[in-house]
Amino acid sequence: MATLTLNGLKTALGALHLDALPNFERIKPLDKPLDIARCYLASIIEEVAKVEPDVAYNAIQWPNNVYNGDLVVILPKLSRGDDPQEYALQIISKFPRCPLFIVPFADGVHLRMQFDILTLARLLLPYIRDRGKSYGFDSKSGLKDLGNVMSGKKSVVIEFSSPNIGDRFHGKHLRSTLLGSHLAQLHLSMGWDVHTINYLGDWSKKAALVGVGWERLGLGSEERFARDPISHLLEVYNEVERQFAPEQKHAKEVRDKNLKGVDGVKGEDTATIESQGLFAMRNDFFTRMGGGDPKAVDLCEKFREMTIEQYKALYNQLNVVFDEYSGESQIQIGTMNEVEATLAAKNLLEEQEGSWMINMKKHGEKGGAAIIRDRTGSHTYLLRDIAGAIERHKKYRFDNMLYVAASDHDLHFQRVVKILEMMGMGDLAAKIQHVQFSKNSQVPDDIERGDVLEGILLRCKTETEKLLADEPDKLSLLKKAGHATDSSCAASLQIDGLSVKRATDHTFALGQNSAGLELLFTLFKTRGLVDGRSLPDMSALSDDDLAPIKEEEFADLLRLLAQFPDVVEAAYKSFEPSLVVSFLASVSSQVSEAMEDLGDGNDDLDLGSGITHA
Repeated sequence: MATLTLNGLKTALGALHLDALPNFERIKPLDKPLDIARCYLASIIEEVAKVEPDVAYNAIQWPNNVYNGDLVVILPKLSRGDDPQEYALQIISKFPRCPLFIVPFADGVHLRMQFDILTLARLLLPYIRDRGKSYGFDSKSGLKDLGNVMSGKKSVVIEFSSPNIGDRFHGKHLRSTLLGSHLAQLHLSMGWDVHTINYLGDWSKKAALVGVGWERLGLGSEERFARDPISHLLEVYNEVERQFAPEQKHAKEVRDKNLKGVDGVKGEDTATIESQGLFAMRNDFFTRMGGGDPKAVDLCEKFREMTIEQYKALYNQLNVVFDEYSGESQIQIGTMNEVEATLAAKNLLEEQEGSWMINMKKHGEKGGAAIIRDRTGSHTYLLRDIAGAIERHKKYRFDNMLYVAASDHDLHFQRVVKILEMMGMGDLAAKIQHVQFSKNSQVPDDIERGDVLEGILLRCKTETEKLLADEPDKLSLLKKAGHATDSSCAASLQIDGLSVKRATDHTFALGQNSAGLELLFTLFKTRGLVDGRSLPDMSALSDDDLAPIKEEEFADLLRLLAQFPDVVEAAYKSFEPSLVVSFLASVSSQVSEAMEDLGDGNDDLDLGSGITHA
């Protein structure tokens, strides 16, 4: 545990014949080994280039892969217009001997640095071993005051997944589930208090249509509902929507003609159309919901409770757990009334065709009318989200709240933030962030029951079983490690959903992509090499013991491992888990190469040498 304190780290660096650690602002030498290297390199650059310390430090960058060096100095940031090649030669000629680096080499405008592998091994391996599972994660990032461990943890609320009751579970919901779960785990590891919320669409006019189908049209079956609540409610909704489609089409035609100044059909207008048929049934049921009608409310509550219980079991297959299942129905009417009263007092509300709205253009925003109550008098989704943000802040006193939702919700969340600002709640608005991803996030169209999460998981499990059937050795390894197909499927889905940048369109492979499985195989093979073995202290190993680590396969793996805390920090700050997945894929590939080297001419893989134990 010698490297866990600054004094211990200084002692370890001294044992490597390094000078006292140079002091720069913003560095985290106890959390990021590359920061140690940056400090020593910046001190050298400051001396040989005759520049200010900050200039030297800011000229150092982290290359995108180890094949481009471990650190890079951007020469134009130092040379003040000199020819980069000539300037590089000047720097190299003055570069002093440093135990941490070998001699740099010039590459265009870059001066590329590489670690001395033996020094890196003696520094990094104890550094990782001291930290164990916490290596890579700076738990101080979650402190209210970064310099004061007694200040307490910051709090973040993360809303994700959020499917609608009685509606499809889209690819967007799956991607939100995986992204949100990853961000929750990442914030926990970085020292935050985390509260996760699944905000169900359970109090909308779509939900009212399900109620109409069940209560008025007799489409519900208690037996089928008890067996599979989610699928049966979707069946009910789809049938009601099929019957409703002609009325919706007719209303749209009349509305479009009225907008164009054309006489309506047979003197009709949209208000007349929506006072009849399924429009009227839906609006009546929705009004009953809002008015607290016991029969309507009890039916919706039954739908909600049974759906949540089934979702809990399905999410569990993905290793996803929510602290709270909230939803539109859980927002207090009193809070919504308070929001409306504040908006009215500030003269922000306007009436338009029976609806109450805010003209966002008047306030320098895009999107026109932000409807707060529709013309039937019902609260809108926007009003509920504004009220929900206020209620959550009162309850959790969060420092940040993240909504993990597709990019087609961007305007909605912009309005939530802007309207809170207009209400005089700028401090709350500043804590809210929409973590968006491509709206084109889909599951394949050819999946049986691909419109519900259970069908998606079954398809993934089937495809995973097919992949493993062709890899009996890997299947055996998974079984020995106690991993069933379900957990392997979860790994496949997680890596599948997190492997691309958030802004990138994505269609899930659902088990046909083996990347997640390969990471599991690498993990279990590595555990098999070290479990039960006694690992000696680094100081007990001679340079001869460590000599094999200078071979390319092992050296590159070591250099990769040094980058992990920087990768985690970049993913944490950018909400981009793809950075971590890409890093893990590189490590997995490098581990496989190293294992092949270990196995050459050594079929029983007797890993008893000092280098293996190290």
